[in-house]
Amino acid sequence: MILHIMRIKDINDGSIGEFELKNSDDEIMLNGYTLEPAGPDTIERNKDKRMPKGLYHVSWHSSPKFKTTLPLLHNENVAKDRFVLIHAGNYPNDTKGCILLGASYDDKGVYKSKDTLNKFLKLTRCKELKVVISDVR
Repeated sequence: MILHIMRIKDINDGSIGEFELKNSDDEIMLNGYTLEPAGPDTIERNKDKRMPKGLYHVSWHSSPKFKTTLPLLHNENVAKDRFVLIHAGNYPNDTKGCILLGASYDDKGVYKSKDTLNKFLKLTRCKELKVVISDVR
């Protein structure tokens, strides 16, 4: 499966995107919105900034903080130890350098995040997954 994230809008201290989760037949399995930290993009840890656009591999990380297994994104430039996860949250302060999923958005954040994340995890958990992040602004 491939998760496509298209960044569409900057908000105060965050970046909103649209996402589509597609299966191997290119069918859309789930769609919605994302919230990432504000730019500029960085590959450095502990900066609470969004990661650069590009292709990311996913490892499944057992998170003690969230008490579940979550996707951890990495590639040749962004190391696993940066701990970029996809998790639930609504506002830029919730991102902590990660990507949040939601069913709707406004200029403050994304909403119905827990429901959207649960649907996403039901479709993807422990399966092969890649993430493509692009800018359409």
